[in-house]
Amino acid sequence: MVIIFMGVVIFGLIILQENIYGKLWNRKLTLDIEFSSKEAYEGDTLALFTKVTNKKPLPLPWLFVKYDLSHSLVFNNEQREQNANQQGELFGVKVQQTLRREREFVATKRGFYRIRNITMTANDLLHVKRFRATAKSHSELTVFPQLLPNTNHTDILYKNLDDVILSNSIINPDPFEFKGIREYQPTDSLRSVNFKASAVAGHMMVNIYAPTNAQRLEIILNLQPNTTTYAFEDREQAIRLAATVAHRYIHQGASVGLYSNGRDCFDGRETRVRSGSNPAHLYSILQSLAYVNLVNELTPIAPIAPFLEDLQDKEAVYLIISPYQGGDLTDALQGLSDRGIVYVEEGAVW
Repeated sequence: MVIIFMGVVIFGLIILQENIYGKLWNRKLTLDIEFSSKEAYEGDTLALFTKVTNKKPLPLPWLFVKYDLSHSLVFNNEQREQNANQQGELFGVKVQQTLRREREFVATKRGFYRIRNITMTANDLLHVKRFRATAKSHSELTVFPQLLPNTNHTDILYKNLDDVILSNSIINPDPFEFKGIREYQPTDSLRSVNFKASAVAGHMMVNIYAPTNAQRLEIILNLQPNTTTYAFEDREQAIRLAATVAHRYIHQGASVGLYSNGRDCFDGRETRVRSGSNPAHLYSILQSLAYVNLVNELTPIAPIAPFLEDLQDKEAVYLIISPYQGGDLTDALQGLSDRGIVYVEEGAVW
């Protein structure tokens, strides 16, 4: 009788704790997963923060957190199979406890990333029954294209662009186009001295003015694939070059615009950014390049030739970056020359 009684008691306790966990395991339980930054460049090292908070008087000895995250974000000592997107973390959370975990990863590819399909799975104390719930994360990460280092190839490109952009800016600045303040140099006019800033700094400071007629650089990025191969890495290199050129010339005060027949990962539209020269404008260009989708091209990329044939603006300088080198492109470039349009053409593969 004693054995039967003890068996009934143990069975009752098992059922009781199972029911308690079934009703209460995810009450006052919060999960936060977020990236350490909203933006990064290809190759940057960042961190993913996971915080679990259990504010109830009920421990969770086994809490398994699982979520989908692109395999392009590579964690240290990662053992995931190639193209496997699922991540998992195991926690043991005590009563009234908050656990924080930081995991470093490398952003290996440009793009836009979210943490998706987050689930929490827990067991009761005796590991008899499993419970499951979903969670959400609003953290997002935009990875900009990598900026290319200076090489002999890029130096030649920059020289060609400098010849047609920077050398065409007029000598006399417009006093109504104020850009900033810097230290006085012997070549500066005394009329540009900012006496108030000089008094604060303790040495001569001058106003910086933008040229009234600085040349405008329009980057045309052709991501049209070749007929024999999609040349994925060649097109990625072209995107990196576009980002690098925009970064360089906006920092030099030029007005830079961007057009690409590569399509946005959100709405599938071709990429267009109007010309501008401030840091916020550079951000828009880098963001647009990060969003170009070359992985799942649901809508085919249109040929660039018809777009080039419509160009008529002789006040702009066009940089045409194109790994694709078909006959239709050659004919369109000849048409630009015939119409007196200034352009520099770059294959972007080296």
